[in-house]
Amino acid sequence: MSTSLPSDPTIPSNPAILQGFAALQARFPDHDWVVLQADPDACHVWRLAPQNASPIRHDLPLGYGQLATQYLSRPPVGAGQVEQVIELVEDQIMPLTRSWPAPGPQLALLCRAPDMAALAAQLPDPQAALQTTDAIEQLFNRYAHQMMGGSRSGLQLAPAQAALLIVLRECLHHWGCQQVAVQDAQLEISAPRG
Repeated sequence: MSTSLPSDPTIPSNPAILQGFAALQARFPDHDWVVLQADPDACHVWRLAPQNASPIRHDLPLGYGQLATQYLSRPPVGAGQVEQVIELVEDQIMPLTRSWPAPGPQLALLCRAPDMAALAAQLPDPQAALQTTDAIEQLFNRYAHQMMGGSRSGLQLAPAQAALLIVLRECLHHWGCQQVAVQDAQLEISAPRG
């Protein structure tokens, strides 16, 4: 599901993103934000600048569905395929920060994606408004453990879910975010709980 370009390309075009983001901003006014709309065929990023400056928008030709199809859909998926996905994601997301303002002490990411519900359900507190980066890292470690044959404590994910988890993890890591709000693009957004 692609998002169409808004009339003002500096702000997210999806009303559900705006609704969810407004609630997060009101609840966490001291946070600095990056918004990521991750879709199967592309990603759209908005770096919200402090002091009411215009947001910086990036459109990435990187979709987690494409990554899943190309690298993670043919079993057995191993460390080599996951590493290829990580490298492709890093190549796309790392240069973005060159044009961004310095992050504040509380940089957070709002990530909205169609396959997010399956990942969020695996978090220790799926209803929390903000998740820690450690919680996402633990999900990735469980996925990696399962992929390497440790099924007892591993996390089995569909290829698209695994690719989305990799995108989310790499964005958090390389953008220096301390927290993340995750939203499923299939669901209507209500005020965050937790």
